[in-house]
Amino acid sequence: MKILIVTEQAESRNLILQAVEREVNKKEILEAATAFEAIKLMKRHDPEFLFLDVQLSDGSGFEVAELIKQLDLTAQVILMGEDVQYAVDAFRMRAFYYLLKPFQNDELSYLASLIEKERRKKGGGVLQKLPIENHEGISYIFPNEIIYVSKNKENKTVSIYTKEAQFTSAYTLQELEDKLTSHHFLRVHKSYLVNLLYIKGLRPYYNGTYNLYLAGCIDCPIPVSRNYVKRLRHKIEI
Repeated sequence: MKILIVTEQAESRNLILQAVEREVNKKEILEAATAFEAIKLMKRHDPEFLFLDVQLSDGSGFEVAELIKQLDLTAQVILMGEDVQYAVDAFRMRAFYYLLKPFQNDELSYLASLIEKERRKKGGGVLQKLPIENHEGISYIFPNEIIYVSKNKENKTVSIYTKEAQFTSAYTLQELEDKLTSHHFLRVHKSYLVNLLYIKGLRPYYNGTYNLYLAGCIDCPIPVSRNYVKRLRHKIEI
């Protein structure tokens, strides 16, 4: 998936970039500061999503969005501006989203998660299994069979837990996170990756941390670090 970010403000581009990096898989991010640069990149790369500032030095974001329609480009447009009134215009032109400045981290994360959902829809339903190598050969498991993944601090190994078995993986936790994020997995602690489909409960523990309870392993609560609590709730709650 290609995503183009168009704004003159480097800080704004960086904030969007960070949110997209966290939430969206298999993406290529392009950047531009002017309407002229944006049109050139749009014609060359035809990105699926376009973050577009309504106020650019060489034109209006709305003008660029209209030109995109005339060129039959397929990008879904996310307009950005400091005036909430622009949201009405964005709605009328059927923009994917209107992002109000100054940006809020929660809203950026939410928007990036919407983009990831769209990416998964377009990606289709290909059934892929995770290969786990051991001395007996290779075991293959569907991602939805995995309840959680943990890293052992003492020996640095990574364990994969399903309802029926436990596997020791040659992958690092980061590698598994990259592979499984698009299959409803989320990092909740520096040493834990969980399948959101198995979550049953979340209970306070101490000093802002929580314990997470998963179906299939009720007696083994998973620690949730303070920094991950808000993101976790955002992912699983309606």
